[in-house]
Amino acid sequence: MKDESILDVLFLSEKRRQILLFLLIGPKTIDDIKTHLNSKSSPIMVQIRILIRNFLIQEKNGVFSLTPLGSYTVREMKYILDMFMIFDTAPEYWAEADFSALPPHLINRIGELGETKLYYPDKAHIFDRTALVEQNLGKVESLIEISSIFRKEYISDFLYLAEQEIAVSFILTQIVIDRLANDYPEVYYKYMRFNNVRFFVCPEIKLASCTITDKFIAMSFFNKGGYFFNHDLVTFDREAKEWGSQMFHHFRSRSTIHQLQE
Repeated sequence: MKDESILDVLFLSEKRRQILLFLLIGPKTIDDIKTHLNSKSSPIMVQIRILIRNFLIQEKNGVFSLTPLGSYTVREMKYILDMFMIFDTAPEYWAEADFSALPPHLINRIGELGETKLYYPDKAHIFDRTALVEQNLGKVESLIEISSIFRKEYISDFLYLAEQEIAVSFILTQIVIDRLANDYPEVYYKYMRFNNVRFFVCPEIKLASCTITDKFIAMSFFNKGGYFFNHDLVTFDREAKEWGSQMFHHFRSRSTIHQLQE
């Protein structure tokens, strides 16, 4: 009879977690597991017996796989572990950031962003985008910008991409579009003539900005007091692509197409 809780089984042993996450990819032999964990058979079998006893994995003809209970449980565990990895990257930042600006279903899936790093520009470029973002903008093949703040890239780097026939979509608040149209009319009219550029107006965007490309995602949030300090939270993880797509669809569904302002 088992005397462990599933919670204990999942979280009290790093080796058990590694076995479960490896089996999430698909069925494996003991040799596969030994190689993956760089471990001997004996300590691995101790953990495997615990996992079998708790109905999380099963064995057939020398091949181990997750049970239906294990498959569901391990997927949920992975969501939690991935979320912890994101928040552990910069706990002081997340403690102050108003990330409630994200839709709830994407907060729950924030671990899908993968490895993220927080960047601040140096003092000589305090109002500019982080150098890492600037350097990689010229390499993208598609770009989506969701923002409630005006960024200088709208009149420089993003315009250059549009001129190179890169697909560019803006989801902005009305006041940001108004500033572009009123302060930089030549740039605004150029954008509006491009077939590869789309503008959408969203009545409410609570985050500062989110730049979604085929190469990276860069986000910035207001703090809980409503203030903005220039920064970029950046991921180059390929697995983040679907998260970014869902981010776009969330704000696009709340937006209307922007028409040319004469």
